[in-house]
Amino acid sequence: MTRTQTAQITLAGVLGLSILVLALSGCAGSQPSQVPQSGGSAAGSAAPGDNSDLGKHDVEAISIKFMPMTITVAAGTTVRWVNGEKITHTITSGAWTGVNADTGLRTTQTPDGLFDFTLNPRGQEGDSFEYTYTKPGTYPYYCDIHLGMNAVVIVT
Repeated sequence: MTRTQTAQITLAGVLGLSILVLALSGCAGSQPSQVPQSGGSAAGSAAPGDNSDLGKHDVEAISIKFMPMTITVAAGTTVRWVNGEKITHTITSGAWTGVNADTGLRTTQTPDGLFDFTLNPRGQEGDSFEYTYTKPGTYPYYCDIHLGMNAVVIVT
């Protein structure tokens, strides 16, 4: 292999890795609306926190996952989502389907308009979001930016 070929391969590898890092970072995205509709009420948090005060009705966005992935609450309960990462997520109410068993990535998503909130990075204003579920049912939601972040709130 010539010195020129080696330099071309190295440059291609560096460029490819840079593109991959940008694609996977999830740090960019559109700003979804933040207007709730019927079925409850929503509020964004103005106080950034360190996430040490998580309660039993809290869901944390951490390691590109919602933890817990399923939470069961009584009607009238306010659920709070807290961003535990330094990247942006969304809390988007709606159905998702086609989760690949190997990758965990969904193939489709359909927002239902109940809520759609941009969860700013940890430590910034807007790094948490609250929603009060007033009616029993199963409420799927997802992160519009990261295809592997899918979860459900079950209201009894």
